[in-house]
Amino acid sequence: MRTFKKNSLAVLAAFLTSMTFGSALSANVLNTDDKECKEVKPVESELLGSWEYSAENAPEQYKLGALSIFHENGENNVFVQLDEKEVFGKKVNLVGNTISFEIKLEGTVFNVKLTAKGEVLSGTYTYAEGTFEIKGARVKIM
Repeated sequence: MRTFKKNSLAVLAAFLTSMTFGSALSANVLNTDDKECKEVKPVESELLGSWEYSAENAPEQYKLGALSIFHENGENNVFVQLDEKEVFGKKVNLVGNTISFEIKLEGTVFNVKLTAKGEVLSGTYTYAEGTFEIKGARVKIM
């Protein structure tokens, strides 16, 4: 029992020392000049992952699909899988739980903006014919 107490005290002392030292380092890092700081986009987002969606007013072959949103090589990417096509999104902008990107299908550019709230995806796509809704849900892997 006595050995346990001695080891526990040593572990506790080491922990407290590391916490104190770590806090001092953190304080020094946080006290930087604003000019040196650059905006860093968060990698984590509720949007990362795979989704199934339905697009209002879309042609039958584009009405249902799936998309994957992922971070690779320092960039955010979108991969859209349609009935008979697979397309990578261009001009991808991911901020928090909202993503915007464009895809080109049959010579037409579609601007897409989506937001995730938990397991639900909602947003719009816009092109020459107007703006229409997209709804979706996260693909659950079992």
